[in-house]
Amino acid sequence: YIIPSSQTDFATATKFVNSLRETGITVHRATRDFTVAGKNYPVGSFVVLTAQSFRPHVIDMFEPQVHPDVFPFPGAPPTPPYDNAGWTLAFQMGVEFDRILDGFTGPFEKVSDWNLLAPPGRVLAAEGAVGFTTSRAVNNAYIAANRLIKSGEDVRSLSDGKLFVRSRGSTRDALARLSSELGVSFEGTRAQPPASAPRLRAARVGLWDQYGGSMESGWTRWILEQFEFPFERVFAPALDGGELNTRYDILVFVNGGIPGATVRRRPADTATIADLPAEYREHFGRVTTERTLPRIKEFIENGGTVVAIGTSATNLSAYLKLPIENHLVEGGEPLPRTKLYVPGSVVSARVDPTHPLAYGMREQTDFFFDDSPVFKNWAGAATAGVTRIAWFDSETPLRSGWAWGQKYLLNGVVAAEAKVGKGRAIFFGPEILQRAQPHGTFKLLFNAIHSSVTP
Repeated sequence: YIIPSSQTDFATATKFVNSLRETGITVHRATRDFTVAGKNYPVGSFVVLTAQSFRPHVIDMFEPQVHPDVFPFPGAPPTPPYDNAGWTLAFQMGVEFDRILDGFTGPFEKVSDWNLLAPPGRVLAAEGAVGFTTSRAVNNAYIAANRLIKSGEDVRSLSDGKLFVRSRGSTRDALARLSSELGVSFEGTRAQPPASAPRLRAARVGLWDQYGGSMESGWTRWILEQFEFPFERVFAPALDGGELNTRYDILVFVNGGIPGATVRRRPADTATIADLPAEYREHFGRVTTERTLPRIKEFIENGGTVVAIGTSATNLSAYLKLPIENHLVEGGEPLPRTKLYVPGSVVSARVDPTHPLAYGMREQTDFFFDDSPVFKNWAGAATAGVTRIAWFDSETPLRSGWAWGQKYLLNGVVAAEAKVGKGRAIFFGPEILQRAQPHGTFKLLFNAIHSSVTP
């Protein structure tokens, strides 16, 4: 497999190579340009040969998993896999690569580093520039933006999806450091940004968590830390207290954060505050439809942004009575597993890259899908302030794993935004942050955070 260094987000591809190296896979790097099968590849491209001890794992990371249709007897529901049915990491991370079936050689050196850094980016056309632009197609651009915002630089969001950094005395040196450390390039421009281009500031992010812990929230914490988004955890007692707009611009609820109509009590609920150390007492409690959801609705109506992922998206949209309904129904009833079953797999969906929440994304993007919610806009949804961001545009969206009855996914919406009062609610059905693996869909959350503080 050849991973070209000329791809747009080579910094993320380098992170993928680091994950291969961490599991003992041998990787080579080109010391100069080379040609294979009539195609030219630039210096710095990575080569992963399959003639090595860890060949099965190499195949796992690059190739689709093909799960069999497992049914105990005709007409029975499918037998669930132990964990995920498909996980191809190169797909999840949006890595571009070429599969080469014939042997080849070239100017390659074995990679010995355990933590490769992306090749330095460049600062171009700096002379006389009034500002610099960079593409959000590179995930590390969000780290760069967050550092620039923190240091007081003027960072603007442009309608073409790029970020604009106004040139000041300190700007050029700051960009040179960032391009060197992060592999992000900046290009100078002599054109002023439109007056309508909003300036970004550090959003006040509240990430839902709960007493006893949440695996999904924990992974989200790690992602926000890696990309340097400031945030704080928020628990049910703080949410129940109201006045959330005075403390947060955006609240993020991962899978399980928003309850449905019926909430199953967990063992932790049997504890009492008196049983807990003082530092954990403010964490105690659960999000409820009676106390918490009215406060969340109030937060949105007063201008706040809420992101809901997975089942939380379904539950919140239902509570808000938005013109969004379940796409996976037939005859008014949810589709049974005998007709539709997609356990932990990678599927492809169409994305509208002109939507501010999808800036920097590809029109065709791989999503991690685990029996995830899929939405259908009611007639008149657009006039009610609901817009789709991503949807299934094929009857065969499966990329890796198992998707029984996948034809039912066609035209289903997987990402949507709804205006509610002065604010908005954002819904992502698939697991866009699944175990910190799908780097290709991280931008959906990052754009939501940045746009929560812009008009």
